[in-house]
This record gives sequence, structure tokens and C-alpha cells, in this order.
Amino acid sequence: MQKLRSLHLYLGCVFAPLLLFFAISGIWQTLGLHSHLLDRLSTIHTSHQLKTNDGLSGFVLMMFVLVMAVSFIATTILGIALAIKYGRSRRAAFYCLIFGVVFPCVLVLIRMFGVRI
Repeated sequence: MQKLRSLHLYLGCVFAPLLLFFAISGIWQTLGLHSHLLDRLSTIHTSHQLKTNDGLSGFVLMMFVLVMAVSFIATTILGIALAIKYGRSRRAAFYCLIFGVVFPCVLVLIRMFGVRI
């Protein structure tokens, strides 16, 4: 059981930054906030755009998605704090968290410069 808890802790620290990015980008997409940077960042996980006037989303669903996204952000931050505070190795948790930030950023930068991976 201890090995499973450790695996959960380290995988959570690796993927938490990307999960936070998806939740935050979901907020700006749901609210319809647009800028060149936000639109460009959104292409990381949306390879297509549906531009129709008969969307399925309404105000109530939009508010529900916003509450869900904010709740997900809060629980992810809480999970990171718990992993750092109560994990077996604080250093390992920090290293996994750093890797979870740096590795996707490096992949995005490589892709921005036209390298196919």
C-alpha cells in the first residue's frame, strides 16, 4: 500500500501542472476570453474549432463548468500541498512538480520552432 501511495503522490505532482493548465484554459474558453496568446495556448489541447451558432451550451451549463473548473483548480492545489507536506520525500515531490512544469513547456517550445516530435 505504501508503494501505491508513493506512486500516486509522484504521478500527481508530475501531472498537476498540466491538469491546472487544462482547467484554467477551460475557464478562458468558457468565458470566451480571446487574445492571440490565449488562442495560441488553446491549440495545445483543441486541434479543431467548431464555429456554429447552434451550440449546446447555455448559461446554467456554463456556470456549472466554471464552478467545476474552479473546484478542480482548488483541489489540485490542495493535493500538491498535501503531497509536499505529508509525502515520504519532499524533495522528490518538488522534483516531480518541477518536471511536470518544465517537460510540457519544453515540448511546446520545440513544437513552436517547427520540430516534429
